[in-house]
Amino acid sequence: MTDIEFGKRFSGLLESKNITNTKLTELAGLSKNNIGNYKNGQIPNASILYKLSQLLGVSMEYLLAGKEATELTQTEQKLIDLYRNTNEIGQPLIVKHAEDIQKALPRAAEASPESSTSLIG
Repeated sequence: MTDIEFGKRFSGLLESKNITNTKLTELAGLSKNNIGNYKNGQIPNASILYKLSQLLGVSMEYLLAGKEATELTQTEQKLIDLYRNTNEIGQPLIVKHAEDIQKALPRAAEASPESSTSLIG
């Protein structure tokens, strides 16, 4: 990995997420000079890299190396993005709702044709 690749990836993420330099300075508490340096390939320290990854909805590994540790489907990534972009009141509600749905639906083994039990009446 080269520093230039980091800068291109970082710039591309800002563009794809429609985040301006001004907006990022507000969200991340960074100076415009810092953001310019990162766009030019300077790699931030670990705490700033983590903050940027959270704001951009990607892993630190993606920012550094251009790949995720595990590839997610679009739907999985959308759920993560929705969770991350919700406040501290909404996040527990999202988790609770997902848990309730999971409890209400049969497991894959239970839904097999060999199963003699039915969840309907």
